[in-house]
Formats: sequence, structure tokens, C-alpha cells
Amino acid sequence: MTDVYLNLIASAHGSQTEFNDADTLGQPAADCDRIVKKTGVLSRPIVGEREYTSDLALRATEQLLLQSTSTASEFDGLIVCTQTPDHLIPGVSSRVHGKLGFRQDCYTMDINQGCSGFIYGAHLMAAMVRSKALQQAVLVNADCYTRLIRHDDLTTRVLFGDAATATIFSTQPSGFRLLYSRCYADGTGYEDFIARGSAIQPDRGIAQGIHMNGPGILSFALRVVPDAVDSALKDNGLNRKDIRMFAFHQANSFVLGKLAYKMGLENDQVPQNCAELGNTVSASIPLLLLDQQDHLKRGDLVLAIGFGVGLSWGGALLEYVGND
Repeated sequence: MTDVYLNLIASAHGSQTEFNDADTLGQPAADCDRIVKKTGVLSRPIVGEREYTSDLALRATEQLLLQSTSTASEFDGLIVCTQTPDHLIPGVSSRVHGKLGFRQDCYTMDINQGCSGFIYGAHLMAAMVRSKALQQAVLVNADCYTRLIRHDDLTTRVLFGDAATATIFSTQPSGFRLLYSRCYADGTGYEDFIARGSAIQPDRGIAQGIHMNGPGILSFALRVVPDAVDSALKDNGLNRKDIRMFAFHQANSFVLGKLAYKMGLENDQVPQNCAELGNTVSASIPLLLLDQQDHLKRGDLVLAIGFGVGLSWGGALLEYVGND
């Protein structure tokens, strides 16, 4: 089977920072302290008044091209994963394609996926590279959920940050080798995380914006993530001690702590970066890989697990091969 690699990751954050403090949230300082202690989120990047998902996607992709030895014209694939497009029509990928000069025969599309979107996107990229439909492609994960969050809904406002990543996929051996990926869905949880009034179907009589069934989402994560981990390990003849890092979607510290405890994982196996980023949706896993790669050595195995809206989840086994 053709080896597929994640060669390079670049990122961009919302241009403003929102703190989970009393002045910002309009809540007593003691309540804000409890929020921070439970979620682990101190602050989050958010988009400015005239800043949108395509702006984050463009900045992340521009940064990727600056760090890469390739120009936009050398890529034959561009996929943007987002649930907060600037417009329903056309996709954010068209904006990135047109602004950065990707060639006309570059396969270009959006996929609508949330917190499992990096796994879903990597699964799709790998299939297309292995089938030789693509040779070198870019996966962009970008969202500005804060555009959909009601300011008076502290259950969501304190969690989400706006960010984007851009990742190169190819057969060139550098970065992370994608050894395995598998995706899952349970559409019976469609309404557990939903943005009311966000598209064509009217949602009358209910506040517009994101509505989250917090207990339901937590129960879902604690149910499916350990099973996804065990399936990935079994499918690859591994056990938990073989994994250097479990790169879980950065929902918040409370969820990550519950997952680590349930699976008996050591703290250093489950790194976090949500303190100053919050939950950045499908960009959270590549942001974590970007943060942690300097702590990895060649041959280290990373098991990435995304989970969330849909409901959907998935796992990807990666081997760090270095960037020499």
C-alpha cells in the first residue's frame, strides 16, 4: 500500500483574544474562576468584526506555502473542512483557490464536518493519494464558531476559539506517516449539537445559534472514544503503552481528563493546548500536532481521535518520521 505523509502543518488564529474573566463575561469573578478551573480554558482567539472563515483559511494556507518548497501551482488537490463558510454558496475552497493561484485542474471542494473533521479529511486525502487521484494536496481545517454562539450562552461561549490549519498530504517521506484511519457516525445524535437558524431551514420559536446538549455530548465521548482507541490498537496489533501520544480533539480539559481517567492513560500521553485556544473544532488536532511535534522522536506513534457534531468520530494512527 502506498505510504501517505502529513508533511507540514501551518496555522492561523482569529485576530482578537477573548478572556474567560469577569470583565469579559459579565459574571462574578468566583463564577469565572470555576469555569476556568473546570474547562481549563483561560482565553480563546476569536475573529474580528470583519473577519471570516475564508480569512483564517487563507492565512493558514499562505503560511503553509511560505514554509513549503512548493508553490500553489504544484498542488493538485485542495479540500477545506468547515462548518462556518462565509456563504452557503460557493465553498471556502473556491475562495482559497482563487486568491492563492491554485491551478485549474486542482481538485477543489469543501466538506462539512465538525470536531472529527481532521480525521475525516485525512481519511479522504489518504484514499485519494493512494488511488493516485492526487499526488500532493492541501487539507485546510477552518472555523469561526464564535459567529454562531450566543453571547449569553456561557455553556458554549467559554469553550470555542476561532482558528485554521493547513496540512500538506503527499507520498514524500517527512512529517507524520499515516498508518491507519477509520471513521464512524451516529446520526441519531443530530440535534445534540446544532446551529439553529444557520442555513435554509427556519427554526422558529427558538434562539438562533449553537445549541449543545452538554451532558449528551460528554456521554457520547466517554462511550465512543475508548472503543475507537481499542479498535485502532487491535487493528494494528498494538496496546496503549505503544502509543507515545494520544492526540484527542481538544474539547476542554474536563472532557480530556475524563477520557484519560477512563482509559488509564498517563498525563504525558494526553497533552492539551486548550488553555489559550479553547475548542477550535476540526483544527484542534492539527494544532496539537503542530505544538507537540518538537517533543516527538522518530518512530513515535500518535493516535489521533476526533469526536463531536453529527454525531461523528474517527481515529488515525500516525508515525512521526521527522522533517530532515
